Amino acid sequence: MKQLKRYATVLVVLFDIYLFTGGYGIHGRIYNMVAKPIANILIDIAHMVGGVNAIGWAIIILTAIVRLCLLPIMVSQSKKTTISQLKMQKLRPEFEKVQAAVKAAKTPQEQQAASMASMSLYRENNISLTGGVSWLTMAIQMPIFSGLYLAIMHANGLKSATFFGFSLSSRQILFSVLVLVIYLAQAYMTQLHIPAAQKKQTGMLMWFMPIMIAGFTLVSSGALGLYFMVGGIFVLAQALINHLYYDQLQKHVDQNFVIQKTADDLLNQQVNAGTNSSAKTTRVRPEDLRPRAVSEDVAHGGRNAGKQHRSNDQ
Repeated sequence: MKQLKRYATVLVVLFDIYLFTGGYGIHGRIYNMVAKPIANILIDIAHMVGGVNAIGWAIIILTAIVRLCLLPIMVSQSKKTTISQLKMQKLRPEFEKVQAAVKAAKTPQEQQAASMASMSLYRENNISLTGGVSWLTMAIQMPIFSGLYLAIMHANGLKSATFFGFSLSSRQILFSVLVLVIYLAQAYMTQLHIPAAQKKQTGMLMWFMPIMIAGFTLVSSGALGLYFMVGGIFVLAQALINHLYYDQLQKHVDQNFVIQKTADDLLNQQVNAGTNSSAKTTRVRPEDLRPRAVSEDVAHGGRNAGKQHRSNDQ
């Protein structure tokens, strides 16, 4: 199963590379292969809805459909990431020992051995180096969200479309403010369960992202503001689901996660491996095993023995 997932990930990533290297505008591959079919669906939905607000409702409906289809995948991804973070918290004392060993290393060999122990700490305790992030899930989402974004950006009839009096072709400050509030709420819920040590590293980025998204909608069209608003509601729902599951996931990790190998075990293992490697690379010659006097006589071609023989004859 893992092998199949690995092959699927490689194929999807290669397909994404093929799409995104073919241009990003209306003449690019991603527009013709992904965004154009989505744009046609958007127009069909607008025709079915009808009325002056049809394009706006079509954007909301299509965005909601795509997000609903991807929500189980996103929630599953969030659970895996949370489990990985909880495991990391339990292993934090072991990682601190390894970091101390790296700092205390006096030779490049010792430093390399400590670094190898750090990598082994992940592997031996079954923790993903990517923090539980699935590259397959990310690779599937990228063309879908990009195609939906391009479809809305270039949708037919967008220039004259309105949504409850708000023009969808010009920027809308109200939409940007709502986007900011939604994504700030999502960032707040995500921060609730991040350890204090990690908050210093990720906190600034978590609060910066909502500001960046809101700023982007402020300089773009109201249609994109509507798209990010609906998408933000689903992102907030995902954060809420993860928040409700957090205690259950923590209980699961506490009951089932057992440290297989500690930092001390892995550091000793690396030291022993280095010692054995050095012993194997040392070449022992036969003469090194002989007594010193004998080996010197042999090295001088037996001259001392000859002198002693002539002395006895005399």
